[in-house]
Amino acid sequence: MDRPLVVTDSSDSVIDVIEEAGELAELSGAPLTVLTVVTEEEYQNDAEVLGAIADMEGSSYSVEPATYAQEVAETAISDLLTDRDVETEAVGRYVDDDGDRADAIIEVAEERDCDYVFLLGRRRSPAGKAIFGDTAQAVILNFDGYVVTTAR
Repeated sequence: MDRPLVVTDSSDSVIDVIEEAGELAELSGAPLTVLTVVTEEEYQNDAEVLGAIADMEGSSYSVEPATYAQEVAETAISDLLTDRDVETEAVGRYVDDDGDRADAIIEVAEERDCDYVFLLGRRRSPAGKAIFGDTAQAVILNFDGYVVTTAR
């Protein structure tokens, strides 16, 4: 079965990747796993913005990082996949730093027996990849299945 996993974040850059994964899932009749992996830095930045919005509205915003990641995945499903006839599952993971992101993606893909991983890559020079690493590259090299990636 061609079971896809798509990696999302809170940006608009992931729309095309989610739509492609949704199309594969719909055509193959397979369930689609929508995964958001959040680092401490990303969570802090987003929580700061969401907290400021809540303050302006006279409320408060407080949620754990893993719950936040789960909510981002659920939002991607409700915003982008409701018109598709596909079973979906939202998964959120929290990792300490960007270096753990690829491991989390592969772990979830293997847990759910996925054949495909769809994700965004970042345009980096070869030196930048060597120094900072690259999530897409690590998934391509270590995932035992198909990886579909596009650069931001």
